[in-house]
Amino acid sequence: MASKADKPLRKVLAENLRRYRANHGLSQERLADEAGLHRTFVGAVERSERNISLDNIEKLATALKLAPYELLRPQDDPLVVGQASG
Repeated sequence: MASKADKPLRKVLAENLRRYRANHGLSQERLADEAGLHRTFVGAVERSERNISLDNIEKLATALKLAPYELLRPQDDPLVVGQASG
């Protein structure tokens, strides 16, 4: 049985992109414009239909005012940034 950690990264990206875009109140068209990408490309990424380059992940993250890793991080990932160990 597959766990959430086994979710394909393309699906994680699609879900995160859709959620962050909606949270910012942006349409696919507006996000695409802000990122310098085509509207249909953004829609295809949100449907997990396109394999996206790191350059385009960076463009989308910048348009959403996020660090690029946020688009790739599963939401149940317990990552804590900035804590020193031991």
